[in-house]
Amino acid sequence: MKALSCTQCRNKIHKEEKEAFLKGQYAILKDAAFTFACYATTAALAAQVRRGRSKEYIQKLYDEMVMIFDTETFFGKQITLTDIMKDLESDYGIDFKRINVHLESEKEFIKGIR
Repeated sequence: MKALSCTQCRNKIHKEEKEAFLKGQYAILKDAAFTFACYATTAALAAQVRRGRSKEYIQKLYDEMVMIFDTETFFGKQITLTDIMKDLESDYGIDFKRINVHLESEKEFIKGIR
């Protein structure tokens, strides 16, 4: 087995650290995406509750939203929520920049997780 030079060793360590960092970042992104999907679903369902929609309607809407989150392809084409957002902006004039999110405090967040 051939020994690595100092430069090769540093490069290997740097590469391994970068891969570990990126995996950690992806885990954070995945968790954040789930959390924000839950927030978005909650907001959409709460709006329908405020409109007086029936329990059955709310449950069906929830099932449809879950299906959209689960769908990776549509008619054989890769589709993302970003694609859907662009379509909603252009076809329906939806301005997603109007959304202002109010999060609970850090203490309330931690208390809710326990």
